[in-house]
Amino acid sequence: MKVPPLIALLLLSLCSCEQKPQSSAISKLSATFFDVGQGDAALLKTAEATVVIDTGHNGEIVRLLRQEGVTQIDLLILSHPHSDHTGGLRAILRSFSVAELWYAGEYRGANRKLIDAAPVAEAVVAGKAKTLGRLSLVVLHPEQPGVYTRPNNSLVNNGSVVVKVVYGESRYLFPGDCELGCWEELFRLHRPELRSDILKVAHHGSWNGTNSGVLGNVRPASVVISCGRNNEYGHPAQIVLTMIQMLGAKIFRTD
Repeated sequence: MKVPPLIALLLLSLCSCEQKPQSSAISKLSATFFDVGQGDAALLKTAEATVVIDTGHNGEIVRLLRQEGVTQIDLLILSHPHSDHTGGLRAILRSFSVAELWYAGEYRGANRKLIDAAPVAEAVVAGKAKTLGRLSLVVLHPEQPGVYTRPNNSLVNNGSVVVKVVYGESRYLFPGDCELGCWEELFRLHRPELRSDILKVAHHGSWNGTNSGVLGNVRPASVVISCGRNNEYGHPAQIVLTMIQMLGAKIFRTD
């Protein structure tokens, strides 16, 4: 798969497609989007760094990571507290050395205890940045830590950690389950930073996670949709697929 201007590898759980680097001096970045059903889990690997973004539903993520040669994790990012993004947290912390954990939002119960026990854990907000060799990450959202006074899925989704990842000339955007309210704030405060080659589509391709404004500002060459086969929500929404096709971006789906 060719993605301009440069991407070394894009790996889907059931499909491995490789582009050779344009120069022997250029090291590789691999981006793996795992099939974890109706959930999210992704892995970024370079010679210098291993980054995991979300964990899927359960401990199956450990096997998937080991299949990709993961032995330790430099940075683990939890986009938001929903179980389809955090269900594998306990298994990961038990199975791998995790140097640093980023999260946002109000975590309770078992996950709160796990986060508190992690060696380095931080509730990140916009502006938080980290460089690992040639890989750089910057948080674009939320502007402040989320505190939820009532169980409201939209509030939690709109409090997602949104991360821009840059490696050489390649740009990736991971918006968690960001809904349109979250995107409106991103347009207002971080519009120039949204442009990316690869977009992990928000909220599993739901209608309230992607619209023409999102695609027009991000302008991805390729999109990845993490969703479960024949899921009960009907994700990805046909209107989202149509807009992506009209943009001319390539679509990759974990289902």
